Amino acid sequence: MISLQQKVFTALNQKLPSSYCTLVVAISGGADSLALTLLANEYAKLKNFALEAVTIDHRLRPESAEEAATVANILKAFGISHHTLVWQHEDKLNRVHEQARTARYQLLTEFCKKYEQPFLLTAHHAQDQIETILMRFFKGSGPAGFQGIQSIRHESNVPIIRPLLEVFPQDLRTYLQAQNIQWIEDPSNTDDHYERTRVRQLVKHIKDLGWQEEGIITSATKIYTLHQSLENFVNEYEKDFVIENNPLTVDQSIFFKSPIHVQKEWLRNAIWTIGKASYPKPYDTIEAILGILKQPKVDGYKVAGCIINVAKKKISFQKA
Repeated sequence: MISLQQKVFTALNQKLPSSYCTLVVAISGGADSLALTLLANEYAKLKNFALEAVTIDHRLRPESAEEAATVANILKAFGISHHTLVWQHEDKLNRVHEQARTARYQLLTEFCKKYEQPFLLTAHHAQDQIETILMRFFKGSGPAGFQGIQSIRHESNVPIIRPLLEVFPQDLRTYLQAQNIQWIEDPSNTDDHYERTRVRQLVKHIKDLGWQEEGIITSATKIYTLHQSLENFVNEYEKDFVIENNPLTVDQSIFFKSPIHVQKEWLRNAIWTIGKASYPKPYDTIEAILGILKQPKVDGYKVAGCIINVAKKKISFQKA
């Protein structure tokens, strides 16, 4: 049986260069991120890489500062360099969860840029992957949504790596327990107010009924593989309706003569790519945009960091 360390080290070997780099680990103090930090520390010593651990204090709970200090003390015993970054924000926030996530990655990526060849590591694991796939399924996601959490992506030109996507959280807790290491339990993990918590409870019920949760990932992978074939199909149609690349411009008439699934996939990807949004827009939003773009004249329609214009039977796209 492959050990936890072997799984994580193999995942890191596949994504990291052999030459010197800096590993920056996002750590909340929970079991997942704490285990990742300790495993990354072992790996960094083996490869002679630099390692920096970073906790984001969102200042959304009274105990957050104390928890960050606890993380610092735990890592100090291992000789791991730790930093706490505080999110400065107004007292009253709309869409708190979304804003906190955006701020977290902004703080982390800006921190990374201080170091030589940085790679940001986050502790998303196999259960997170299952929950993400199910949440997208319930929201009516198309095949692209079944890609789930990517093992590597880039934000602000910083590579973000998730080396635990084939690891289940119980393995991470067992790893910490074997070393008699305590972690911090995040109260939001049991708060039914959060969608992910409700989906997590559903997955537990699925397991209790005797079904294997790994099957969700297997099915999603097969669906996404078929989606890649669709992308090749879309690329063939693109040759007919794209008439200019700078700015990206399409022939309105030819575009809307292509199959509807080609229209949806191409438009969704074009907006995502040009606007450089973190995630592509859902399909119901794309369907609404298609309706707008059928009009003879559209001036400066903005969506997800992209500006779209329609004039003289041409649709043009540019970054906002």
